[in-house]
Amino acid sequence: MITLTPESFPTRTDLPAGRPPARPRAHAAGRRRVRFTPTDEWVTRNAAARYGVDAALIAAVLADEQVRLDGYDHLQHRLLRLTVSLPERPASALRHLAGWLAGRPVETFSLGRAQMKVGTLRRLGVLGYLEVPPELPAQLRLLLDPLAAPRLVAACLRATADHWAGAGVPIAHRPDILATLYSLGFTGRRGVHPHPRASERGRLIAEHAAWLDTGAPWSGDAAAPGRAAPVTTRVWEARPRP
Repeated sequence: MITLTPESFPTRTDLPAGRPPARPRAHAAGRRRVRFTPTDEWVTRNAAARYGVDAALIAAVLADEQVRLDGYDHLQHRLLRLTVSLPERPASALRHLAGWLAGRPVETFSLGRAQMKVGTLRRLGVLGYLEVPPELPAQLRLLLDPLAAPRLVAACLRATADHWAGAGVPIAHRPDILATLYSLGFTGRRGVHPHPRASERGRLIAEHAAWLDTGAPWSGDAAAPGRAAPVTTRVWEARPRP
């Protein structure tokens, strides 16, 4: 009989959380192969209009996250997807098992199409950008809902732009910076500073968004999508929770 432990799974000790090294250019062509269903496009454009974020930038972030998924991501997704369909007692045991195998709590997993962590989701809720349920199982269900992903991305991009603008550094007109910060947190390691620079990943996401904005079909149809509200148009007012 073989007993599985966290050490039974291969990891890369030179990388955080066993992730493979980033290869931004290797993913560039893959982003253009990501297609959205008409429903995906509809919910993305709705999220864009609600938060005042370019729909193409939301789609580009989702495409970037999709092409970066690896075996660990798919395993985490399947395990956590199973937990939200089970009664709480077995679901709790399975969450504990998933965390034990990964060597870290499930709250630190990047989940769903938006690849968002529970902590980020909760912060967006506290700041008033999202209605976030108080219970962990419901939070996981929200993160794993594919149709909620555009809204999660839009809320995070809007919150990031507002955070920097509040400190006197407007970045709403810089999709490359917003895309860079999406995977780094609201400010990255350096915090808010007057001269933010985009990473290669952020530049490639912005390039993909620009490609979509030129009329590239989202779902493989001949018809080109219309333009969404630019990120510089603020239609969302964050309301802190009491």
